[in-house]
Amino acid sequence: MNNRNKLTTSSMVIAGLMAAISIILTRFLSIMIAGDTVRLSFGDMPIELAGILLGPAVGALTGIVADLAGFMMRTTGGYFPGFTLSAALTGFIPGLIFWGNKEKYPLWKVIIAIVAVNLIVSLSLNTLWLTIMYKKGFMILLPSRIIARAIIAPIDIAVIYLLLKKIKIRR
Repeated sequence: MNNRNKLTTSSMVIAGLMAAISIILTRFLSIMIAGDTVRLSFGDMPIELAGILLGPAVGALTGIVADLAGFMMRTTGGYFPGFTLSAALTGFIPGLIFWGNKEKYPLWKVIIAIVAVNLIVSLSLNTLWLTIMYKKGFMILLPSRIIARAIIAPIDIAVIYLLLKKIKIRR
């Protein structure tokens, strides 16, 4: 029986570690630029990895925990529920793309997963949330966010792919 997407003790431990790493990378080891509308951070990487390794539901829960706990630990503004939805989708989308995978993690799937998260979450939804919060035009915010994601996404792809080649998780 496949244990992916089940809340076992080991999946909860892995998800908790991924959420903690995400909080550290997002809240403490990131750089805010362009008037606090662009964050250069690798905080999505652990959430995406949780989705790939543990399935879409556990990946989504990892994102939710990372967002809510990170907000409570170090807030950089008011709480906005749209970002929690974005964090959940950051774990859910890669988990959905890798749904049913047994042991193989092909590069093309990693690329699709990371590009999908970047297009759907980072560039579309998060830009929409910032538009609502800061009352600036979507198209005003988008160019700097595209540049940031063009820098971060290839690094995410490379690191996640290399980690997946080394990680051995019994399922």
